[in-house]
Amino acid sequence: MIDSDARDALKAGLFAEIDRRADALCAFGEDIFDHPELGFREERTATQIAEALRALDLHVDEGLARTGVRATLRGATPGPTIAIMGELDALPVPGHPRADASTGAAHACGHNAQLTHLLGVASALVATGAQQHLAGNIVFLAVPAEEYVDLGWRAEAARRGDIEFLGGKPELVRHGVFDGIDAALMVHASGEDGEAPLSMLWDFGGFVAKRVRFLGRAAHAGVGPHHGINALAASRIALGAIDAVRDTFRDEDRIRVHPIVTHGGDAVNVVPREVRVETFVRAATVEAIAETAAKFDRAMRAGAYAVGAEVEIETLPGYLPLSVDRTMGALFRDNAVGLVGASNWSEGPICRACTDAGDLSQLMPVLHPSHGGCSGYNHTVDFHIVDPHAAYVTPAKALAGTVVDLLGDGAQTARAMIDAFVPHFTRDAYLAHMRANTRTERFADFR
Repeated sequence: MIDSDARDALKAGLFAEIDRRADALCAFGEDIFDHPELGFREERTATQIAEALRALDLHVDEGLARTGVRATLRGATPGPTIAIMGELDALPVPGHPRADASTGAAHACGHNAQLTHLLGVASALVATGAQQHLAGNIVFLAVPAEEYVDLGWRAEAARRGDIEFLGGKPELVRHGVFDGIDAALMVHASGEDGEAPLSMLWDFGGFVAKRVRFLGRAAHAGVGPHHGINALAASRIALGAIDAVRDTFRDEDRIRVHPIVTHGGDAVNVVPREVRVETFVRAATVEAIAETAAKFDRAMRAGAYAVGAEVEIETLPGYLPLSVDRTMGALFRDNAVGLVGASNWSEGPICRACTDAGDLSQLMPVLHPSHGGCSGYNHTVDFHIVDPHAAYVTPAKALAGTVVDLLGDGAQTARAMIDAFVPHFTRDAYLAHMRANTRTERFADFR
């Protein structure tokens, strides 16, 4: 256990070491930015972070949930285990100037910065020997497939048995990678205009994913459309029906339903036989997600019923809502203010985005603040890192300071936080919930 002066000195040493490595960290982050890969296929990215951790003389496990990477640094005395996370994957943004030419993937959500933070904290702890003053363990965990995209490829991978869940952290939970980890920390990029260098949104929503197939009957669109059943007409009515019930969405549930048609027919002179629709059903709570998902299913069935088509509704469990742990949030805020000043820190109550860190927050305390240094909104062609120090270096320092606060007092702070945390699920109950929300239902015989 160290006193407050020793704790501040330990932090100062970590911050100085991260600053000393700033150029190398920024180069690492930019290299990852220039080599984006889609979820569960982040082979090069995983290799880069694994080699960087191995260069610190850490034992590295690879291939976790296909591409995950884990290394552990042990403190001087027993205590809780906390994980510093970084997400490996990019997402499809084909028009992005730094997108991969073959896949259209781009780091338009800043996951490359998370991996840089992870490496910065690990490098500083090892170089300074700071772990000798900490109780417990620090796991450095690079996780695959946070972006819930490329669902066709992932669904096929699931059918082959390569994965079960379509998000990386749920897969890691399934494989037991989070067993023995007591809390998880990370910092996420924000490209919103005017975003503070460091900030916090305390609550995030969750979602289920829906993949819908309307099945009609093909016919010649000019000669005999009356012989057909128009699946596109069924989808139009169904989408109108979900719009018609939007007035029933409560403001406090923060509901978002945003369907797209991914296949609208085969030829312009053929009555569409099959039409495919995808959406997320987002809301603030598990209960609101379930209620809204039922309304969505009802609307889809209504569209099929109206024209005598069939409809197949595939439900995928998506991600659960996230509530940032207040103890870790307050520690991070204090470190952030010390680094950037109170005027450069901001916080707000809610974020309408979703992340699989929410799944972890149902099992353990999770920290999920945001960093600036970016321009352009996340997930768009305009997203760029414009201030590498703010994006790559300062968040790593804030995380390192938070680690010291959690584990530097003999881990009393971390233990108290863990003891106060009430999980919503056990691991087994969580997996059962996810499996119950993985189903395909077909509705027919409307005629």
